[in-house]
Amino acid sequence: MRTLDNVEMWLKVQGVWMYLEPVFSSEDIMKQMPVEGNKFREVDKDWRMLMKQVKDDPSALNVIKIPGLHDIVFNAYAKLEEVQKGLNAYLESKRGLFPRFFFLSDPELLEILSETKDPLKVQPFLKKCFEAIECLEFDDETKIHAMKSSEGERIQFVKIIDPVLAKGNVEEWLKPVEEVMIKSVKDVIDKSNLDYTKPGQEREKWVTIWPGQAVLAVSMMKWTSQAEECMKKSGLAGLEVFFEKQNK
Repeated sequence: MRTLDNVEMWLKVQGVWMYLEPVFSSEDIMKQMPVEGNKFREVDKDWRMLMKQVKDDPSALNVIKIPGLHDIVFNAYAKLEEVQKGLNAYLESKRGLFPRFFFLSDPELLEILSETKDPLKVQPFLKKCFEAIECLEFDDETKIHAMKSSEGERIQFVKIIDPVLAKGNVEEWLKPVEEVMIKSVKDVIDKSNLDYTKPGQEREKWVTIWPGQAVLAVSMMKWTSQAEECMKKSGLAGLEVFFEKQNK
């Protein structure tokens, strides 16, 4: 019965260790979670020593007689549970600081947090954090100048974002990115609205110049204002004329 308990706990330790080992192999994670990191290293040391013994003598009858086997696996699992609990709390704290991280799974968020020195590591997960965003445009100094959609549309940022200033805290530079995204889209919509009203501007040409979101927003604004104007001037008859114009 004791052997069965040891084997079952052994498998649990192995499963959790395999999940946590790549996480705490990252220097960035170790710096951000020193307490949990040290606990994991203690377990890692004991676990590797145990596995070396098993490798040297894989006989099942000899393995179950390893001195202190029961304490080793049960203590290891208890520490790993504490590490797992601390890791979950850490991830939740990061999501609390930047709520869009809730769109990412734990492994995806850990991948970002384990490579804080390289802002480009965030690129593959942007589509989950921000709808319709394919990537950010970085220069050679890893400063962010624009965002792009999967269709190839590009929005120039009204302000350059420098992730280096965040000193490794990913959420600290993603926050201003989110803010500048909103301001930049507003800027583009304002500019496309002014361009729409330029003398001699053809709608067919205007549609191809500006991003889709700006085209849709300005089109709805103009449709509403022009429809209201027609109703004020001629009532139903004015709307009928406007209807024909829109069809053309």
